[in-house]
Amino acid sequence: MACCKLFFRPRVEYAGPKAGWFGGLRVSARHLRAVERKAAVLHGLRVTPRTLSRLRRGRTNPRMRKSMFVTRTGIAGFLLVALAVMTGVTLGVERPPDFKPGFNLFSPTEDIKLGHDNAAEVEKQLPMLHDAEVERYVNDLGRRLSGYTPNDRKEYVWQFKVVNSSDINAFALPGGYIYVNRATIEAAQDEAQLAGVIAHEEGHVVMRHGTHQASEMVLAQAPLSILGGFLGQSGSLMGQLAQIGVGFGISSIFLHNSRSNEAQADEVGTYVLYQAGYDPHAMAQFFQIIEQKYPQRTLQFFSDHPNPANRIQMVDAEIPTLGPPKEWRTDGPEFQSIKRHVLGLPPAPKPKPQPQSTSQ
Repeated sequence: MACCKLFFRPRVEYAGPKAGWFGGLRVSARHLRAVERKAAVLHGLRVTPRTLSRLRRGRTNPRMRKSMFVTRTGIAGFLLVALAVMTGVTLGVERPPDFKPGFNLFSPTEDIKLGHDNAAEVEKQLPMLHDAEVERYVNDLGRRLSGYTPNDRKEYVWQFKVVNSSDINAFALPGGYIYVNRATIEAAQDEAQLAGVIAHEEGHVVMRHGTHQASEMVLAQAPLSILGGFLGQSGSLMGQLAQIGVGFGISSIFLHNSRSNEAQADEVGTYVLYQAGYDPHAMAQFFQIIEQKYPQRTLQFFSDHPNPANRIQMVDAEIPTLGPPKEWRTDGPEFQSIKRHVLGLPPAPKPKPQPQSTSQ
């Protein structure tokens, strides 16, 4: 009951500490004020309204400042212990992921099959960059990042390929099939930005956005097929979906995400960057940079990836909840070498006209 009284006492306005990180634990200003008031009593410090007013205005004498310094030093130690006890967490422990995929009629195994079959269609329709050096680098980076994804499954293939296109874009298919346009590598300023794009696409995979959207389409257009066991019967799963209007290849529903899915992929991508040691701001920074610098080369990107409102602010707000700041990694010599190599390749072929996509 003492803790309840401590946290639900009427608020007292005074010049207390600000919210921030204490020993790896995110602490709100309200909790700091409450704990400090309790600590002040324990250390024998009685703060009157008059003293609080003087502290706010900075009108303190040397003796008062010395007393406050000694007391606040003791309070700091008490604060860390009290917060650990009250919250029941260990200092320095980062927040575990709590990302839950949405409603889905498909199993993860079916995700992989759909991704595999759809990838074959995509690669017939798009020009692929067959460069062993670039493919090795993108696969190494992508698979390293996938080790930090929440909801990862050992069945996911995590296959990364490069599309030989001058449009800035990237997309993911169910099961871990991810494609990055060469122009995305060329436009990224450092490895952290490219890692942010890939981590964002991995977010779509582990949150199963592709088959989630297909499930909603099945539910809306053919609800009786679920009762009749339409899905999962013998025959091609793609063929069954095609019967109810689910497209494949570059016009597939798997490639067009809603704004809520994009926001969720941003959250996952930010988490992955943080865990992997990259600057988690890099992903949102890249989206902002390309939108401003390459408006004509990002039309397809923002058609496939509708820009969530306040994307930068949402990412910035998530980062402090992940854990204490780190010495972020932003770049490496290998990325710059690969980027120079890609820039030195023959120009990408002119894009073929593509069907107009629809965003939700």
